[in-house]
Amino acid sequence: MTFFRRILHGMPPLPLLFGFLLLAPAAGAQTPTPAPASPEAPPSYLLSGIDIFGATKTPKSAILGIIDIQEGTPITPSVVVALDQKLRATGKFAYSQVSSTDFGNRKSYLSVDVVEKGDEKRLIFNPAPTGSVAVPQDLLDWVRRYEKASFQVFQVKPRETKDINDGHYMDADEGLRQYQEKMLEMVPPNYDVLVKALKEDKDPVKRAECATLLGYAKDKKAVILPLEDALKDPVVEVRASAARSLVPIAYLAAHTSIPFPLDPVLEMIHYPTSSDRTKAVAILLQLSADPVYHATIRERAGGVLVEMAAAHQPAQQQHSLTLLTIITGEKFGKDLAKWDAWWKAQQAGTWKPPKPPQPPKKEEPPTKKPPSTVKS
Repeated sequence: MTFFRRILHGMPPLPLLFGFLLLAPAAGAQTPTPAPASPEAPPSYLLSGIDIFGATKTPKSAILGIIDIQEGTPITPSVVVALDQKLRATGKFAYSQVSSTDFGNRKSYLSVDVVEKGDEKRLIFNPAPTGSVAVPQDLLDWVRRYEKASFQVFQVKPRETKDINDGHYMDADEGLRQYQEKMLEMVPPNYDVLVKALKEDKDPVKRAECATLLGYAKDKKAVILPLEDALKDPVVEVRASAARSLVPIAYLAAHTSIPFPLDPVLEMIHYPTSSDRTKAVAILLQLSADPVYHATIRERAGGVLVEMAAAHQPAQQQHSLTLLTIITGEKFGKDLAKWDAWWKAQQAGTWKPPKPPQPPKKEEPPTKKPPSTVKS
């Protein structure tokens, strides 16, 4: 039974994550036990669906007409770049991006993210840092090797489980665990410089690496604020790395007394990229283990979650449906019309949470009469 089926059937979530929950990690350098190279040609991924987000004024049909691509078309990086350039060249939007997500069944899904002119408030991030912070080179080399190893493992075992019970990732793969255990040793003595570089260094690659390393900080409560501040970094890869580090910390917070500010995550789910939405949902899924967060998530993220529930991309759809089920208690499954109606009722203030199911009453066993005795 998968993580999602456990939740949808009312069972408590496990302190484990599947790799596909976070999608593929960033590539880096070299693993000590690399997977053998395949002599076969790279597999061909075929377009299986297109999801459009942020089009509040422009009909989706108009955007589909601009990119003009049919399901079943092979998807390659060059194809995605060409589609992205074609959409940007129209000048219709304040921001646009076409990205793709590939799955092991050779299906590819396009996400078309747009920000309409007049809605530029969705593009307000922190200013780009301009400083230069010296981070020990052995730390940076180590995290690059770890990220490369993670990427290689993800390619062959995308559903590999990750233990997040202690607020950081510990992979089932023994090679990755060696990297992670070493980071638990290396990060605490360098905590202050990593926080400074994440905030101030002008190199976004270094900032993203620092965000990954800080996931292995000893003080999980203290590291939440610098990682959440990085959720407003102007570069999406930095935001993604910070969010990935926050996912296991969110699990820990939901099961302990560690406070976890919701505002930065709820802002992130409204950001203009598919990466931002999926990472925000991954954090919220972990926080949803604590009912104290449910009402705020419903009020401030419900509309986006309902929109994501209609996505073709399986991960976005399933994650959002799972989160909606947890925070509402409704058992609508994939019935999008019911989720749309729920969101309208939530906005109107007329929705009431369903009553939790009552345990079946135990039948009282029949009273046994004492055995009769007959005097002879």
